[in-house]
Amino acid sequence: EEERHQVLRTLAAVLLLAQLEFDQDGEEHSSVAGAAQPLLEQAAELVAIEPADLSHALCTRRLVTRDDVVTVPLNREQSGDSRDALAKALYGKLFSWLVERCNEKLVDDSASTAFVGILDIFGFEQFQTNSFEQLCINYANERLQQQFNWDIFKAEQAEYEAEGIEWQAIEFVDNQECLDLIDKKSSMGLLHLLDEECKIQRGTDEKFAQKARQTHAEHKDFDAPKGDQLTFAVKHYAGCVAYLCS
Repeated sequence: EEERHQVLRTLAAVLLLAQLEFDQDGEEHSSVAGAAQPLLEQAAELVAIEPADLSHALCTRRLVTRDDVVTVPLNREQSGDSRDALAKALYGKLFSWLVERCNEKLVDDSASTAFVGILDIFGFEQFQTNSFEQLCINYANERLQQQFNWDIFKAEQAEYEAEGIEWQAIEFVDNQECLDLIDKKSSMGLLHLLDEECKIQRGTDEKFAQKARQTHAEHKDFDAPKGDQLTFAVKHYAGCVAYLCS
């Protein structure tokens, strides 16, 4: 019962932290907004620290040098990033702890009986509007498909060849070229093009879409719909999906 209570306290603290807003003065030094002070106090109480200490942690950062430790004020945007990072860290720690506790209660390490494991992952996605989120999900599924191909086809056939066993080759769709289109660095795959555009000071969605079209125009798994210059399509193993860059 006590553990369940602590779990709920931590979840409540994460939800309260996510609602904190910040103000900043003329020197761009941030502070928790006046209207958000009650939220700050509640969140601090839930994680058992003083509100002033929580506010200080969110609105400053420490630089550790060889000779000294310097406290640097953050602006409003940086404090927002600090708030989000703390909330994610708390939630991540809580989730890991919950998994560990579930394993302690459900798994008997001394038992030698067989077991069934279940892996729950996102399925292949294709909506009317597909964005970066769908690209990441479908990329993960491409990787899983390749792993399946390797375990079922490539590895088994390689073992047969190594042992000199007569066998009939099984034809299957190898999606390596599609994966290269997305993540191969040497050919500036889509993810590397996006990373490069994000690092440019004047990078835009339009420039990324244009670079993707120019770089991969001849790739067999890439398509560039003429009707929308902010869209490109990837021919995944499960089907062709058009992605919107904006």
